Amino acid sequence: MKESNKVIPIIILLMFSLSSMAQESYLEGGFGIGNVLGSTHRSGKAELHIGVFKGFPFGELGLDLSGGGNFIPGTNSIEEPGVEILSPNDVKFASVMLLYRFPLIKNIFIEPRLGYTALNVFVHTTDITKLRQDNISAGIGIGVSLDKIALSLRYQYNGETSDYEGLRDAGTVKSFSEPVSMILLRMSYHLELNKRN
Repeated sequence: MKESNKVIPIIILLMFSLSSMAQESYLEGGFGIGNVLGSTHRSGKAELHIGVFKGFPFGELGLDLSGGGNFIPGTNSIEEPGVEILSPNDVKFASVMLLYRFPLIKNIFIEPRLGYTALNVFVHTTDITKLRQDNISAGIGIGVSLDKIALSLRYQYNGETSDYEGLRDAGTVKSFSEPVSMILLRMSYHLELNKRN
């Protein structure tokens, strides 16, 4: 088993082991828009997310599931005679993250996170239809809670893309292992599950 495949069970086990200390629980879901960092990417990035949070005297722990891809459909691959070089910025992503929401002042919080991200892209070559790369990922966000709405700006390192070369028709498709980082503006709505007095 790959090291990254062990992260999900560990995250879930940690969440449930801490649940007895929780003061309240709530669901949070919404969407985010942004872009990759480090290069030009006209398509942008978008995600949908849902998570469960548990309140503690020292802050909130959350388990966050998210996934997305290009905000504008399409690819930004480089076309050369007989060769297509896939852009690492076009990957779709799916993440499972454990996060800690720490209150700063009033309704402002910071949010470090650690977990697992799968990066994938469809290639439709003679030997494979989809490239997938599993990664340990990390990020940090800063945001504000406004009643049942949370707005946050999040940086996310998603790991690296696949290193691959394959054949499609009379041409070659290549993908190089490159890091993918994003910054997303996220809007979330939360639904309270329970509250202990």
